[in-house]
Amino acid sequence: MIAEFLKEWSYLAVFVLAALPWVESAFVVVLGIAMLNLNPVAATIMAFLGNWITVLLVVFLFDRWNAWRSKRSGASESKRSERAYRLFVRYGLPGLAFLGPILIGTEIAAGFAMLFKAPRGPVLFWMTCSLAFWTILFAAAAAYGVDLFGLTRMNQ
Repeated sequence: MIAEFLKEWSYLAVFVLAALPWVESAFVVVLGIAMLNLNPVAATIMAFLGNWITVLLVVFLFDRWNAWRSKRSGASESKRSERAYRLFVRYGLPGLAFLGPILIGTEIAAGFAMLFKAPRGPVLFWMTCSLAFWTILFAAAAAYGVDLFGLTRMNQ
């Protein structure tokens, strides 16, 4: 009975840890599966959702800030900077989204994308794809016994 109760709270802990800035869902899901012996599918979903909600907050706050900033400045951009912007959104945004969680953190990558004035929709799309990719990859590695962080399952 107590073990079941603690296991339920462990899923909430995975969600909360993944929602913390600079703590990535890919790392938290490995802890949940390898150290806490949680169900891999449930731990993956909780870690993904925790990290994803933080990314949503960052994107929406930056979107509001960008809208406010553009209203205040009212400056128009040159054709050259518009072209550079379109190239970033088309090619740079996917790279930032997929490399960001591993190199600089998900929230920081989302913040940079929004700071570069990328549209909210593509940022959310690419960050969601990236989070799903990395979380599922690390969860599968942990569930199938790949020892990524020097951890072993507690029940072995």
